[in-house]
Amino acid sequence: MHPLSAAAPTRAFYTLTHVLGIPLLLACAAWLAAASGLDMRIARALYDPALDGFPLRAHRWLELFGHRLALALPVGMALIAVALAAAGSRIAAWRPLRRPALALALTCIAGQVLVHVLKHHTTMPRPYDLATLGGNTPYPGFWWTWARAYAGGALPSGHAGAGYSMLALYFAGWSRQRRALRWGGLALGLAAGLGFSAVRILQGAHFLSQTLYSATLLWLLAAVFFYPLIVAPPRQAATDAPRTHPHPG
Repeated sequence: MHPLSAAAPTRAFYTLTHVLGIPLLLACAAWLAAASGLDMRIARALYDPALDGFPLRAHRWLELFGHRLALALPVGMALIAVALAAAGSRIAAWRPLRRPALALALTCIAGQVLVHVLKHHTTMPRPYDLATLGGNTPYPGFWWTWARAYAGGALPSGHAGAGYSMLALYFAGWSRQRRALRWGGLALGLAAGLGFSAVRILQGAHFLSQTLYSATLLWLLAAVFFYPLIVAPPRQAATDAPRTHPHPG
């Protein structure tokens, strides 16, 4: 029997809450941040008219840790997960970790790829590129584009997505019934995502809504990739566990 079989959520519950419900709430929050004007209010509060720009845009430590090193997080986590999955094929005690590790790696890799692709098909620019905030780009009148010349290159946020990729640990812990990993992963994913989002917002590189759309995407990907491990565990999972042989007598 798979370790989650006694406590696994139903397909309907998991789909309605984790695959549809939470991503929908995050997407609505992102839409409201833009539609209500909250995006622009935050950006204007951080913009300095005297400098005609964002004072923290080139801040040394924000640039290093919140910009340059942030994207190394999902790449590093994906590499560790792939290595763990590979080791599980040779070490019997680690075999049950192979599938969660691969799902985690897929979340990290697919997240960064999709963020990169979507940036070239959405028009919303970075705050510091807007003409009203020191840049040269007018506020776009449409959202989607197939022409790269009209792409804003900022929606969704890659750095926020790098932090939110850690949310995959929540699903990994759930799939193995490891409460500490599950809830610790949720806390870590939220902290990393919100932290990198805050840095890029302070630098004038992203609007709040752009970072919330990143959270939407990364949560959705993790929920989908971990679906068969949490809701419908594969039958062969039982054979992945190390076998013990009873002693005669």
